[in-house]
Amino acid sequence: MRTKFPKTQAAIPHHRHYEREEKYEPSTSTSTSTSSTVSSSKTLLAATALAVVLSTMSPVGSAIAGDDDDKKFVRNMLGGCTPDKLDLFKDVRAKFSMEASTGALPEAILDLDKCDYSNIDLDAKVLSGLIARNANFENSQLTHTEMSRTDARGSNFKGVNFKDTNAYSTRFDGSNMENANFENVILSGASFGKYNGEWANMKGANFEGALLSSSDARELCKNPTLDLEGQMNVGGC
Repeated sequence: MRTKFPKTQAAIPHHRHYEREEKYEPSTSTSTSTSSTVSSSKTLLAATALAVVLSTMSPVGSAIAGDDDDKKFVRNMLGGCTPDKLDLFKDVRAKFSMEASTGALPEAILDLDKCDYSNIDLDAKVLSGLIARNANFENSQLTHTEMSRTDARGSNFKGVNFKDTNAYSTRFDGSNMENANFENVILSGASFGKYNGEWANMKGANFEGALLSSSDARELCKNPTLDLEGQMNVGGC
């Protein structure tokens, strides 16, 4: 037995002049204006959503001492360069690492300039999207970390253990990477070139099992500090 449902209002034509087969041509200016309004609304909603996320991440206002221009520097936060500061905005930085590291998300900028994180266990930290120029990580454990698109130019990573880390598109140009361990590290798109006229120091760096594309390997092989063992591990030199 078939059940009859009442007709909905959507099924009833609103204008009878359609029955006379009159043509209706929408205004181009009206359509364009509506489309622009919808696009602007979506952009505003996205920006608002991101602002809400950032505002609930951490009580940054109470953690930072200084003017707005100083807030991006971790060294100016109360307590200075402590490991817990690396957890600020970690979810946002993990999702928007490119925007964060280039300054496109000013609310999520963390600048480690002149910070000393040497001889510290930073296993499994989220370092993605950080600005880490002129920082010191000598002999620290950076194993199992998320470090994609980090700007780490001109820093000290001597003796650092990066094993099993994701360092996709991270910039190590001009940094001291002597005896660093890149075993099983994702290095696709990472760079080890010059910064301020200085090559990244690759002496004794271990690349066994590291993931690099052929083009990445060719670029790395241009670095004159890469020793013979490193060239063999990288391949393509």
